[in-house]
Amino acid sequence: MAQSKVAVFHPGTQHSWQTARALQEMGRLEWYATSILYQPGRWPYVLDRLPGPIGRKLGREFRRFEAPGLDPALVKTSGVDEWLERIARRAGLFKLGTWFDIRGNRRFGRALEREIARPDPFALWGFDFSSREAFEAGRRQNRTCILDRTIGDHRALNRAMAELQAQWPDWVGIKSDPISEDMLQQQDAEYALADVIVTGSRSCADTVAAESPVPGVADKLRVLPYCFDETRFGSQPAPAPVRKDEPVRFLLVGHLGPRKGLHLLLQALDHLPPDKFTLTLLGEVSSPPATFARFADRVTHIPHVPRAEVPGIMARHHVLVFPSYFEGSAISLLEALASGLALIQSPMAGNGVTPACGLMLHEQSIEAVAEAMLVPIQDRDRLNAWRVAAQAESANYTFAKYRERIGTLLDSLPA
Repeated sequence: MAQSKVAVFHPGTQHSWQTARALQEMGRLEWYATSILYQPGRWPYVLDRLPGPIGRKLGREFRRFEAPGLDPALVKTSGVDEWLERIARRAGLFKLGTWFDIRGNRRFGRALEREIARPDPFALWGFDFSSREAFEAGRRQNRTCILDRTIGDHRALNRAMAELQAQWPDWVGIKSDPISEDMLQQQDAEYALADVIVTGSRSCADTVAAESPVPGVADKLRVLPYCFDETRFGSQPAPAPVRKDEPVRFLLVGHLGPRKGLHLLLQALDHLPPDKFTLTLLGEVSSPPATFARFADRVTHIPHVPRAEVPGIMARHHVLVFPSYFEGSAISLLEALASGLALIQSPMAGNGVTPACGLMLHEQSIEAVAEAMLVPIQDRDRLNAWRVAAQAESANYTFAKYRERIGTLLDSLPA
């Protein structure tokens, strides 16, 4: 690729900081732009120095957005919409949060135009729903544009959510409004402007190829598996054997709602021996409170924790259950592998399970989830073997592997 350096931009975080760090370690990072990244000593992160519980609470929140290893001189931060979106969602104002998200993504892209217009040769690496304006500016400078598509095509998502709404109306809440036609057009514009579209898994790439009307979109697709954060999950202890007399500790991590299969998992509990398992839910529940309340006393729910606390939580569990209907490729599956958790997942969840370390669901139903969960409950030898194999499988998703794949991708692009 003639433009040997790459500028990475994302208004939030996701795995963008790992992309930036990989490029930095290869000497190929031009800059990394984001709206929200923990930088001690800078505003607003200095607020974690406030005395008492307020400072401690802010510190826990800020540390959810740490990016270890990045050179601060290469990081650009600007904009407040990402903060406003998160505040609105925490307050239960989900539609307002979505409005801030859409507005912020577009303002973020426009704010980069001055940097993109500089004469230095570099390519652009942007993320879904925040790249259109930046890619348009990049095209005017003849820059290579790489779109990182972190989730499947939203036409397929709309269809999946409509089916869930029809089948499970009590579980689908106000956070599940369909993706608008305006956003679908934004999605297609990014596909059209991109020279390359990278996805975390083959299942994600297949939805883009099948759904998008953009000519030639299938030829632009490349699968680039993600990595787990080794600064947090790289030194997890080897899994201790699960005794036959102790309950199997199941875990689900993420934004918890029908898209993640929460309704299947919770209703599957009725089919399991109650003294043989526990279930922990880590993340915000998006299903209606009245529906979730019917199961709340049967699970441990942890709404929010700093990222630094997630490895410890995973290490205290045995199996990650992830019956998702729609993803890009869930990084929590890779974190679970590194933590020695067996996996029970759906095909649409992305990379993770193999026959050696867990079960792929043959269908998404209450019965299929319950049947899969019964296997580790009834066969501890198999569960223990899965957990050992899980940590071995995680070697395929290290940061070094991710960095190598990025280098191979860049070197494959036309000069």
